[in-house]
Formats: sequence, structure tokens, C-alpha cells
Amino acid sequence: MGFNAPLRSCFPTHLRCTLALFEVNLMKLHFAVACLLLSAALPTFAQYTDPVYINDLGGPQEFARRRAELIKQVKTGYIILFARVTLPESNHYREDNDFFYYTGISDPGAVMLIDISKQNTVIFEPEQSTRARQVYGANLLALTPEQREKLGYKAVLPVAALDTMLAFTLGSETDLWLRLTFPDKADGARGEVGRDYAAEYAAPYGDPTPGDRAAIKKLAERYPAAHQRDLTPFIDAMRNIKTPQEIAVLRRNGALSAEGLKQAIAHAHPPMYEYQIEAQADYVFRNGGASGWAYPAIVSSGENINTWHYFSDRRQIQPNELVVFDFAADLDHMAMDITRTFNISGKFTPEQAKWYAVDLECQKAVIAQLKPGNTYEQASDAGKAVLEKYGEAKQWYGFPGHFVGLATHDVLRPTGPIKAGQVVTVEPIVEFPDKQMHFRVEDTILITDTGTEILSAGVPKEMAEVEKLVGSAK
Repeated sequence: MGFNAPLRSCFPTHLRCTLALFEVNLMKLHFAVACLLLSAALPTFAQYTDPVYINDLGGPQEFARRRAELIKQVKTGYIILFARVTLPESNHYREDNDFFYYTGISDPGAVMLIDISKQNTVIFEPEQSTRARQVYGANLLALTPEQREKLGYKAVLPVAALDTMLAFTLGSETDLWLRLTFPDKADGARGEVGRDYAAEYAAPYGDPTPGDRAAIKKLAERYPAAHQRDLTPFIDAMRNIKTPQEIAVLRRNGALSAEGLKQAIAHAHPPMYEYQIEAQADYVFRNGGASGWAYPAIVSSGENINTWHYFSDRRQIQPNELVVFDFAADLDHMAMDITRTFNISGKFTPEQAKWYAVDLECQKAVIAQLKPGNTYEQASDAGKAVLEKYGEAKQWYGFPGHFVGLATHDVLRPTGPIKAGQVVTVEPIVEFPDKQMHFRVEDTILITDTGTEILSAGVPKEMAEVEKLVGSAK
């Protein structure tokens, strides 16, 4: 606080000079403190965009490489991809898989636009109010230019400017590449999301343009000169072959998820509730760094055991009942999928043991064929032959599994040549609903140049080892 002018005039000249110098230094101190407080208030990174994910998956340069490869594939026009718009109900925010795959960003309402001829990427973000930043944390646009550049982006604009730029770029005939097929999600394939959309269409008051359908429609209405072309085949081909960094994350997730199932089975005993088994694994996942689940836990028993995707997990398990336990973590935006079947009392009955052994034999027969040079049809035939041997060919439904990656039911289907870098599950099912018996042994498997690596091998599946594990933590 300075001295007022009348009071200052009362002092001798030399004191007035000293006071003036004091005031200047005091102002400098106030300015320095203000700058310090301001810098402390600035976010170090966007709330949902996690630098750990980005670095684990190869850093900003890896996402730039993916965009460059996509540009090389589509050749002309513009590429546009949209982030999710709203936060999920009672769960951590998980970005749209395709948007995340090419940006590494997790920000509700963001848009990626690529000018293919200039090989230039612009990210559009909602402009946040001070209050929004305080409540929800900053998005990429709210960061400093230096912070954005560390995440790999120099050009970040308010999303309100998107249509101005699109009007300039799409005002005449050109190709606009976007995802015209359905998105996928952590626990659902593209077709499964399409089924969700169909339920909206069928509901009398459902959403006529659910999910990303509204964006596709608005782009067509506003920019009719642009030729909308489907980007999905190019995306899926890239996502299907995992990068070395993705494989490293999947290995970590396989070990973490397997440990979660192992601990849960070790604590399993009658009479306990299905949700208590789920809780044991969930703790291991979260404590080990997982951001959530790859899909809701399936812990089924008794009258629920023949519901393949039984998510309720509320029943009390009775002695000698079978339990199907299907659960895995979501780590660095990469999923996993593991299932084990066991008797809650720790010992299969003779009939249970017979069919558990058949299911395991079938799984092993399929896995033995998973190597480059073979086809998924050959692997499928090997599994079918096992069930035919035991008179249960009617329970064969085709290749018993799906690809895994950003989604649990990842893009494409296991058909044709087997390729190194693919990650696939093998999960044959043998069941007898009239006896409340269901057997499913599932592993997630990396295809290597020479064969397979079972990413979920950390949880036992040999019958004697499973029986030994059940309840061993008591």
C-alpha cells in the first residue's frame, strides 16, 4: 500500500525518493505474487486427457504416425472424427475409440479435422467458462500453447469455429471421410452399438438420431457438395494389428486382469454372493491402476448360469454350484477378456469334471492352430472336431471368440488368414441348461510371428489347479 500525495509532501526530498523506490519495489512484489498465483491456477494437463495413456501408447509422435498412415490410405479430401459429447452415468469418462486412436485426447465435445492435401490436423474444442473449468477441469483448448504442444497439437480452436472452417473447405465438391458405420465401445462391438441404435428407432419416443447419427445427418444437410465416404474400413484395418506399444499395454492388462480373477477365486467359498466375487477382482484392478472395467462383471450361478451375459451378480451361491466368472480390466484405454468356470466348493462333481475337461480340450485345440499361415476357419474346425468326438457338435457356433483391443469385442471378425499382431479370444462353450451347467474357459491371445502368447495365463485353467485355487485364501 503506497502513501497518499499530501502525506508524502511532508517528508524531506531524500525521504520522498526513498519512499518512491519502496513503492516501486512493493508493486514488483505484488506483481510477482500475482503471477505465481496465476501460474498455480493454470492446469498442467486436461482432466480427461491422460499423458500416461499417451506416453504408454507411444507418445504424441505415435498418434501423429497413425494420422499420417490414415492420410496415406485415404489420399484425398478431408477427415473428420468426433469425440463423445456427454459424460457417462456413474462412471469414468472413456473416449470414443476411433477418436482416441488417432488423437490420444479424451475431451467431451472435441472434433478432429484433417486436411489431407496439407497433412494438417486441427482439434476443435468447446470453449469453457471459468466456472466449467473449476467444476470439470480444463480441456485441451484451456491449456497454454506450450502445454498443448507437449500433447502433440499446435492448432486448437474453439468448436464454435468448426462450421466456419467447414463452410470454406466443404463448399465445393470434395471427399469428406468419416465413420459412417457404427461406433464401438469398451464393452460393445460396432454391430452391438448398431443394435442399441435399433432399440432407439423402435421405441415410440426414442431418439431418431442416436449417438453419432446426428453429426452424420447434419454434415450431409449443411454441406451437400461434400461426398461422404466411409472411413471405417481403413480404421479397422489399422486397429486390428496392434502396435508394439499396444501389445505392451495388453500384456500388462492381461497380467493385472488375471491376478484379479485369481484373487477372487482364491477368496470364493459358499455361501457368498456373486457380487462379493466381483468385488475381490475389482479391487485388484483398481488398485493396480486400471481406469475401470473392460465390461461389467459376469458372475453367474444356479438358475442364472446359462444366461451368457448375466450382469446382475446378486445371487447367493450355494455349496457345490458351478460359477462362471467373466471379468477384466480397462487399462490405458485397452481392454481384456478372461473367463474361468469353477465349483464354489472347490471340487468338480464327476459330471462337471467330464464336461469341464471337454471344454478345455476344445479350447486348446483351437489355440494350437492359431499361427500365421493358418486360417481362423482351420482353427474353428479343430475345435468343432473335439465337440463332435463327444457328441456335442450341435453346441458349435463357429469360431469361438473375437478380437480384443480398444474394445472388448474389437473391430472385425476372426475370419481368413491369421496375422501376427492380432489379439483374439478363444472361449468355446459347453452347457446343459436342464442341469444348470455351463462351462466356459476363455483366454485372450496374442498372435506372434511363430504362434501364440496367452496374455491371460496368470490365472490357472487346468482342472487340478483351479480346484486347488478355489477358497485357498481362507
